[in-house]
Amino acid sequence: MVEKAFVDTNIFLYAMEAHPKFGKTAKKILIRIDRKEPAIISLINIGEICWWLEKHRRESEIEEKIKLICSILNLEIISLILEDFLLASKFVVKYKLDFNDCLYLAVMKRFGIKKIYSNDTHFDKVEWVKRSFE
Repeated sequence: MVEKAFVDTNIFLYAMEAHPKFGKTAKKILIRIDRKEPAIISLINIGEICWWLEKHRRESEIEEKIKLICSILNLEIISLILEDFLLASKFVVKYKLDFNDCLYLAVMKRFGIKKIYSNDTHFDKVEWVKRSFE
């Protein structure tokens, strides 16, 4: 059985933008998830993508991108609970990561997930997380 992974927002942004260096790898990850690999994201990921589109004056694409993400098979979108925020506040102090990344970690802890698809190497300092970008 394939281990469930959390997917960082950068994977979606690289794939959506056909990033010249990382886009191909990000698309491969999302295709694998769509075909067979179980994965999760949180509503924070959706919010970050919407914010990024708004920041780049692409508000008209927000609904389309949300629907596209929701169409990925084997990708579960998790709602946050208060305990996620409380645990994330501890992770901010412990790991010195930004709060949204710590929310990812809190969701991963809640669901017993140890693998994250991300290009952000700062996740490497979290001793119980295995980061993958391949």
